[in-house]
Amino acid sequence: MHQKVECPSCTSMKCFIKRHCSPDQLAVISENKTQTTYSKGDFIFREGYRMHGIHFTNMGGIKVVTTNSNGNEQVVRLLSDGNILGHRVLGNDKYYFNAIALMDSKVCFVETNVFQDICLNNPEFAYNLILFYALELRRTELRVKYLAQMSVREKVAEAFVYLNEVFGTNPKTKTLNLKLSRQEIADVAGTTPEQVTRQLKDFDDEKLIVRKKREIRLNIAGLEKIVLDFKIE
Repeated sequence: MHQKVECPSCTSMKCFIKRHCSPDQLAVISENKTQTTYSKGDFIFREGYRMHGIHFTNMGGIKVVTTNSNGNEQVVRLLSDGNILGHRVLGNDKYYFNAIALMDSKVCFVETNVFQDICLNNPEFAYNLILFYALELRRTELRVKYLAQMSVREKVAEAFVYLNEVFGTNPKTKTLNLKLSRQEIADVAGTTPEQVTRQLKDFDDEKLIVRKKREIRLNIAGLEKIVLDFKIE
């Protein structure tokens, strides 16, 4: 059982709550929050479940996905340390997506009334939340637009660029800080495992990636060059 991390003593400076709340508000959140550890594959919440509050990651990695009629997943968003989760359903009753742990993760939860009180009594926090919404919406819209225009090669390259942006690489091994199956890569890229398999071989041959089982070293400069016309900012 992991010990609960209190907000005032938390060392994560990426956390949206930590960066934008006053010390008094941090103390309130810390007192009222719950903290849960999830293993890879665990659901943080499921599509259709009733929404009771806001989650934010203390550590780990989460994917937000939607499932089509055939049961195939499409990744909507990837999250690492400090990101808000479940905020899109504020003002609604139910979640629209599934949120699943990509690795062992620790997630904090604050009930809606506590979060809303922070927003109403801290204009700077509310304004920064608006900016966060606007940035996320713009990036999501661009990603959806570009995926419809990209070739398989570009989709897989963009998936690796996105994964690197969110999770980074190990400073010693230079490998991606996340081990993914081909199905999981396909879900991020918006394509099929078969297409990913063929594209990974091409990337291997071109020295754009180096694979050792599920560990992947990325040639980020080379991959970014492939998607230069589809820059997401």
